[in-house]
Amino acid sequence: MAAWSSWLHSNPFEWQFRAPPAGVESIREQLLAVLDDCQGFEVDRVRWRLHMAERPQELWLLRDAVFQVIASQHCQAQAIERIQGLVPAFRQVLPARLVGPA
Repeated sequence: MAAWSSWLHSNPFEWQFRAPPAGVESIREQLLAVLDDCQGFEVDRVRWRLHMAERPQELWLLRDAVFQVIASQHCQAQAIERIQGLVPAFRQVLPARLVGPA
């Protein structure tokens, strides 16, 4: 027990709050906006994941989850249209090799 107590107090954890990188909040709001007319447990789960994302790359990877929710509640064509509408915003904050050609 002494070893555990020694380790626990030897290097106290310090919280470091940082502002999210530029553009994250804008993209997060746009992703949440395309889900406005969707509802249900899975949508709530995706919204929570969007709120928890801290970097543009994380939001980029969540596009598939957003697509799946929209397609399940509307149609694939609607999901494609909405996701494609977000690509210009991602181009502003992510490297071109990740987002793809214009």
